[in-house]
Amino acid sequence: MTEYPEYYGNTQVQKVTLLSDAGGVTKLGMTSLASSLSMDTGGGSMSNGDLYTGVFDISVRNGYRVTGFSFAATLVGVLQVAEAPAGASMVKPGNASNSGSMEASALTGPNGQRIAGEKYRQENLDGTQDILLQGLGLSLTDPFTMFISGSSYVSAQLGEYRVNGHDYSYDVSLPAYASYRFVNPTLTIFTSPVPEPGTYAMLLAGLALCGAVGWRRRNGARSSAAA
Repeated sequence: MTEYPEYYGNTQVQKVTLLSDAGGVTKLGMTSLASSLSMDTGGGSMSNGDLYTGVFDISVRNGYRVTGFSFAATLVGVLQVAEAPAGASMVKPGNASNSGSMEASALTGPNGQRIAGEKYRQENLDGTQDILLQGLGLSLTDPFTMFISGSSYVSAQLGEYRVNGHDYSYDVSLPAYASYRFVNPTLTIFTSPVPEPGTYAMLLAGLALCGAVGWRRRNGARSSAAA
């Protein structure tokens, strides 16, 4: 599995951490996504943003199939704008904003056809929000590609005010702050064994036997009624 995040046109190989792999559930911690898309404005007026793209080439083990996937994370946003001092007149208001987006999709074929996935977008988050993007009901035994793409943006502008006294006046700048973070972003792949051909044959034989018994019982019921 290979991850290729891209930001500002530069491609760099980043990290994915294997968290667990048991019972048909493989969990991967997306370390690079968290570090790339988590940001804040510091203490001054500024804007900051970043993009992330992860492309995962996935090979399915012999005897197994991928039945679905999910991407989960907790978004944490903070928006703070200081209030003006009492009696001050506003010169320029302060403001703070943030936004983020995320997409998780499965692609197959030479042209990267999207077969499952979801998108999410959040603006002006002040608090926490859990997100879950899923692609379920799959049955993939051939290699395929997972596409994970996201963005985040934060902006803050200091507020400017004028304080007027009896014989003086002065201007003050009041802080504003914005942050947006992806906490514990996790990609989960669900798998299950593919039954052997002999297992399918036994299952079909069992279904046929049940059908025959049911037919005989119905026939028997009709014969008894006729008698």
